[in-house]
Amino acid sequence: MTLLAACLAALALMLAIPVPRLLREAEFRSRSPWAAMLLWQAIALAGGVSMVSAPMVYGLGPFGDSVPAAASKVLGLMATADFAALTDLGVHPGHIFALCLSVLLGGHLLLTLLLTYVRVLGQRRRHRDVVRLLSTPVDGNRAAVLGRHLNLSAELGDAHVLEHEAPLAYCLPGRTHAGSVTVLSRGLLNQLSAAELGAVVAHEKTHLQQRHHFLTMAFEAWYRALPWLPTTRHGRAAVTELTEMLADDGALRAHTRQDLLRALALSSAGPDHQDVLREGTQTVAESLAPAEAETARGPEPGPDAESTSGDDAESRLITTARLRRLLAPPAPLSRPALGGVIGSAAALVLVPAAALLLGA
Repeated sequence: MTLLAACLAALALMLAIPVPRLLREAEFRSRSPWAAMLLWQAIALAGGVSMVSAPMVYGLGPFGDSVPAAASKVLGLMATADFAALTDLGVHPGHIFALCLSVLLGGHLLLTLLLTYVRVLGQRRRHRDVVRLLSTPVDGNRAAVLGRHLNLSAELGDAHVLEHEAPLAYCLPGRTHAGSVTVLSRGLLNQLSAAELGAVVAHEKTHLQQRHHFLTMAFEAWYRALPWLPTTRHGRAAVTELTEMLADDGALRAHTRQDLLRALALSSAGPDHQDVLREGTQTVAESLAPAEAETARGPEPGPDAESTSGDDAESRLITTARLRRLLAPPAPLSRPALGGVIGSAAALVLVPAAALLLGA
């Protein structure tokens, strides 16, 4: 039991500091975002389990040779209130402290997840009320609301238009897919062509269809529970970036790369992104035929273009990564590499669980 506790503690330490830092900069995340997302979920689950289990296994050491047997004996002693038997088993205050630490840490993680879920639901409900108050629903006079984009009304579904000049597009998830709302601004409708706006809508719909809000909420709760851990900070940023890449991939199934790239550049290209866009489009354009090159260049983003993701440095980094990925699409992971990532994720989840249930 002591050896198992030490192994779990070592795994928790590895998944808390060095592994997230290496994975955050790994190049394969842009080549296969879904595989990187799977690995991050395995890291979060295995890290949380090993962090809670390591002190628990150490505390259960005097009570039995396996975790299930020791836990059963502890419950039996608690039921009979036979605390005198603790001395005969060689239980010292360190074991009691470890068990209490495990219970407190596990409870803290679960409570933070529950509170984050309740808080996010409340924020979305208030946000949805504000949107309904300040926006125009598309389900009314579609021609008056959408103007030249009237042909997209069927794709928009439950959408609202904010009368604001800043280019803006986002989705508000509901408890069901039918209850979700897509929010667009007048500035976005005025700036984008029908094809570009269609790519933006497909991007937002992919977020809703793949339920990315559950992933981001889980990692937000993980970060709020343990904000001092590198793994929670890197994990939250990485999952946000990966959901955007996955949504881009979803949009590209029905729209061209050039439409999505121009939409992203026009709606979110600040000075930092303009440098990336100019550099990348020049490289891509040189490798295309003349007609394709002109299409790839598209319009230059203006100096006053506003960022839909705000001035936050993390958001700018994510947008820059998306621009680079769209300008120079990376080669997909090979099957052996993909198998290695999936196998690593499975091992992270299954091995600690098997050790707790079967190991001594």
